[in-house]
Amino acid sequence: MKGAKATLTQGEVYPLKFDEIRDYPLLIELAQGDLQSIYPFLTKHSFTDGMIILKQGQSSEVFHIVLSGKLDVYLENEKKILVANLERGHFVGEMSCLTGKSVSATVMAVGTVETVAMPRQGLLLLMDRSTTFRQHMTEAMIKRIQESNDRVAEEYTRSLAVMRELELERQAQYGSLVGSSKFMHGLRKDIAECAQREDPVCIVGEKGVGKSHVAYEIHRLSRRAEYPIVSLDGTNFLQEDWDMKVRAAREGTIVLENVDSMPMELLSRLLQSSENTRILMTACDKPDTHALEVKMIPLRERKEDIPELVHAFLLAAGSDDPQELISHDAMNMMTVYPYLDGNVQELKTVVQEAHVVSGNRMILKRHLRFGRNREPGTRPRIGLALGSGAARGAAHVGVIKLLEQEGIPIDIIAGTSVGAFIGALYAGGQPVSAFEKVLPTVRWGQLVNFVMPPKALVSNHPMARFVEKYIGPVNFEDLPIPFAAVAADAVSGEAHIFNKGRVSHAICASTAIPGFIKPVQYQQRYLVDGAVVHPVPVALTKSMGADVVIAVDLSTPVLGEPKSFVVAILNTIEIMSRKIISEEAQIADVVLRPEITTNQVSFKLSNHNMAMGEKAAREALTLIRSKLVER
Repeated sequence: MKGAKATLTQGEVYPLKFDEIRDYPLLIELAQGDLQSIYPFLTKHSFTDGMIILKQGQSSEVFHIVLSGKLDVYLENEKKILVANLERGHFVGEMSCLTGKSVSATVMAVGTVETVAMPRQGLLLLMDRSTTFRQHMTEAMIKRIQESNDRVAEEYTRSLAVMRELELERQAQYGSLVGSSKFMHGLRKDIAECAQREDPVCIVGEKGVGKSHVAYEIHRLSRRAEYPIVSLDGTNFLQEDWDMKVRAAREGTIVLENVDSMPMELLSRLLQSSENTRILMTACDKPDTHALEVKMIPLRERKEDIPELVHAFLLAAGSDDPQELISHDAMNMMTVYPYLDGNVQELKTVVQEAHVVSGNRMILKRHLRFGRNREPGTRPRIGLALGSGAARGAAHVGVIKLLEQEGIPIDIIAGTSVGAFIGALYAGGQPVSAFEKVLPTVRWGQLVNFVMPPKALVSNHPMARFVEKYIGPVNFEDLPIPFAAVAADAVSGEAHIFNKGRVSHAICASTAIPGFIKPVQYQQRYLVDGAVVHPVPVALTKSMGADVVIAVDLSTPVLGEPKSFVVAILNTIEIMSRKIISEEAQIADVVLRPEITTNQVSFKLSNHNMAMGEKAAREALTLIRSKLVER
């Protein structure tokens, strides 16, 4: 009943028998004559859980002595702040009863509570007749006055903490969760279920997916909603901060953020130590606790929610008709972008900036600004977006060779299909000279082996061994150059971005040509060649933090009748990918299209394709350098 609405009540009132009052706290010390004189003024009250006995800001004409049960005393400002717990023998309301002033705090029954009460007239009579009672009351009030400064200071500190932490509420004034995707329907159900329980909850997901928003929604729908919600970052945990926040959030909720950065022993101790406060946690990866889990997927995996979010952000920015304020092409572009660095918050920034740049008029593609804001005076970060193209991928090596020769650094690489294959090997430390030596000798038998139909003709598991032969069984975070690979979910059709975990496994998924190579199973998904979603991963490269993106597009026109089954599949993928390439290439600063006039599947022509890549990069060198200067 902690979240019950506060309603002032006298509870059930009963008359008293004289013999009963001899055993009551405070009254037990009185002489027989004193008891007889106040007996007519006494009444017995019974309160049920959640009933309000005294209300902050209202005056009280009755003084209560607690006979049984417990009372919570709390301040009511923007949120309830618990200041005391009272039990048998404690009394409340004496100051207001004596002075007629308003009560300074609200007093609420916890469970069933019984009190004996007397009005002002009886209290004054008793204090006049009984020296013992008068001394007891005087000492109690002096003690309260002496403690008041400390209590006021403490509560002021708590109030400041609460006010600061109300930023968790106020940040956006979160509002309702936006989105009507299948995921969002499931999320709302999970939030409602978590709100009805008291277990700790861990909300898991990437940066910016809305973990704090979900925590606030769980709190808002729970019985603790009238009490504070405060947050604490576990990354730089300090015990004194925790102690203060626990006091501030008593009976409410603490949101402990980034718990995956905390030692498990410490986290376990905190979860066990907060009896009167509920803990909600946020993390990128769920720690090994018994907490309930709410999993948040990245925005790129629920693209159908992006238009609704865009409209909501424009409405919040003051637009009267947000659906008419953004062009179809601009909306498509925002749907393509993967938002690796901030998810929903990053999308919000893009929309808000575009709204300003457009002069509050129609938002067009040219108004969109993706990626980071580079610090003045720093060198621009250069990213390579290496596209799909089977054996034509050797051209990527020629581009890299020319950039190295010209002293143009490569800071970031994203790749799809063969672009992921080449990109991973280069990001893992393989020099251009090794590519020149090895690629012309590669045979498909080194990369695939036959499997039984009908799912596919071959499996590319041997490709993992091939990759690890040159760069080892490394994870993405171990690569000298930041790298990411794109695959596609064979069921949903959504892109799956690999930027953590084992690199060789990601390359197998990114190169699994649909209908030819068996889909790669990963985290309960079946993944295929990323060419069907991001044939040239420009948006991914930009989202990884590149200021200047050099895209390498290896798509070619279909050259007559395909000479093999595999070529026919690759041609079909390229035809499907052209529109995607055209849209995404607009985000690139430079797009290189090596003049490769063959659909040859074999790697025998790798030296020729490398030369074509080098030639394309050399011809664009002036443009590349100009982009570096512009930035």
